[in-house]
Amino acid sequence: GEEVSLPVISLRGGSTLSLEFDIVGDGASQALDVSFRRVTTDGSAELVPSEYLRGFDRDQIFDADPSGNTSVRYVHYDYTFPNASVGFLMGGVYALTVSTSDGAPLFERTFFVSEDRVDADLLFGTRLAESGAVAPAIQPSARLRPRGDLAGEDAYRFTVCFLRDGDVSNLRCAPEPTLAELAVYGFYLPRDRAFQPLPPTFQLDLGVLGVSRDIVEADIVAEPPTALLELDYAAFGGEVLDPTLLSASRIDSGFRDAGEGDGDAEYVDVTFRYVPQGERELPGGVYVRGGFTDLRRSPRSRLTWVPEFKRYEGTLLVKQGVYAYDYVAPRAPANRQAVALGQPSVYTALVFYRDLTRFADRLVGVQSAVAR
Repeated sequence: GEEVSLPVISLRGGSTLSLEFDIVGDGASQALDVSFRRVTTDGSAELVPSEYLRGFDRDQIFDADPSGNTSVRYVHYDYTFPNASVGFLMGGVYALTVSTSDGAPLFERTFFVSEDRVDADLLFGTRLAESGAVAPAIQPSARLRPRGDLAGEDAYRFTVCFLRDGDVSNLRCAPEPTLAELAVYGFYLPRDRAFQPLPPTFQLDLGVLGVSRDIVEADIVAEPPTALLELDYAAFGGEVLDPTLLSASRIDSGFRDAGEGDGDAEYVDVTFRYVPQGERELPGGVYVRGGFTDLRRSPRSRLTWVPEFKRYEGTLLVKQGVYAYDYVAPRAPANRQAVALGQPSVYTALVFYRDLTRFADRLVGVQSAVAR
């Protein structure tokens, strides 16, 4: 029901998740396959499907609609689960894979099934920044309150892992509690595993095609439409005030032109322009990263240095909506990395319980909080 919420299903509440995506191109709608598997926190598979799934471990996606009168043609897909074919029997981390009918994988997504049997309070500390950095690292901790038949269980049976802004690829787990922390079920992320400062994050509002605060030039009759963004300066920091945008984008709710975002939103050639600190080229290059790049840097998101303007530029195809994005320079030294000061982030604690009857870690609680 909320695009930017963490993808969590509660075994107790009968909640569902909706997966929506587009396949860009002139091809006709096709039935796609979706499969499910339960994984450990390091991504490896565990157990067999009959132990954690009700029904089947695969299904088909039939809800597919071609786009309307858009410059770039696409087919919009929608799939909701659990459903009559697929259900879940135990908490954990799950992976969903969408494939073509002949078995070729298209993409994978991670989601969580929680048994909601443990409450958690999140606390945040800071540690000294790494040499050359200008902002402290965030060191989260959690204090657990097990409920029901888990109340009074040995604290060593629990594990707490933390993630920031929904980034499952950067999951960090706390070690076992010390003797002093056993009584309060306290779990602390080690200092050397603290979350380092993020680069400044910017916001792009493509909900309406035209000139706006974010867009200085727009050509809505071009095919595809084009948008030239304001200059983003590393020295001035970011401007995203809604931390939920850092983990997901608003596409359905962010679309404000005529029609519905599912099939009437345009794909736009968006030109990003970034002025790095000192207005100097950075070693290893600069990438733009946001919901339109799957929150990762990729070859297509690498920007080009334009020496006469002392900035980076690049154009990406982006569907109408509202996005947060940043610029990363993976090989730049620490003293030349741009750092956001006071920017909010959403931290999430995933509480696992070691089930000795199944030799598996069940996800028994999920709690999120905002920290700067």
